[in-house]
Amino acid sequence: MSVKIFIAGDLHIPSRAAMLHPHFEDILLQQQWDYIVLTGDLTIPSVLHRFEKLVSSPKKLIVAKGNMDQMTLPLKPTFEINSLRLGAYHGTDINPRGDILQLKIVAEEMGVKILFTGHSHKTFIHSDNEHIILNPGTSTGASGGTSWSVDTALITMEINFDKSVISLNWLKVNNKGKLEIEKITINL
Repeated sequence: MSVKIFIAGDLHIPSRAAMLHPHFEDILLQQQWDYIVLTGDLTIPSVLHRFEKLVSSPKKLIVAKGNMDQMTLPLKPTFEINSLRLGAYHGTDINPRGDILQLKIVAEEMGVKILFTGHSHKTFIHSDNEHIILNPGTSTGASGGTSWSVDTALITMEINFDKSVISLNWLKVNNKGKLEIEKITINL
């Protein structure tokens, strides 16, 4: 059994960006995703409604409330795929932003193996024996609240339960506007 997940965050539409980066828009629309995970800061309901149309069921759209979101969303949504617990948390209360030790505590409190996070506008992938913590960066290129240095990026994930592996595509737009893809495999 294989499950495909599209992970984006820190969108800030329309306040800091007009849309997903065009490279990412193409990736989003080129296939059917089993789940879409958004790590927060969509900002307005129309952005959420656009993603709702791209999943087969409302339960397949996982969205964490960001500090800039002007709508009611869960702070720490969790979901389960084939007995694997996953969750999303924007990261608003993590200081400094993206601190792995604090995010591991959040993952532990949520009871998840995989935690999707945001808020820093910087991409990172952390994996150890207990947790996998993924931050897709900003999928629109929006500036961050405390830093103008951002990673225009997103992550796509395929979980292959038959082989107990996670395959990640870390998609980044470099400073020349070219799409770069790094492939990473993590054992479950």
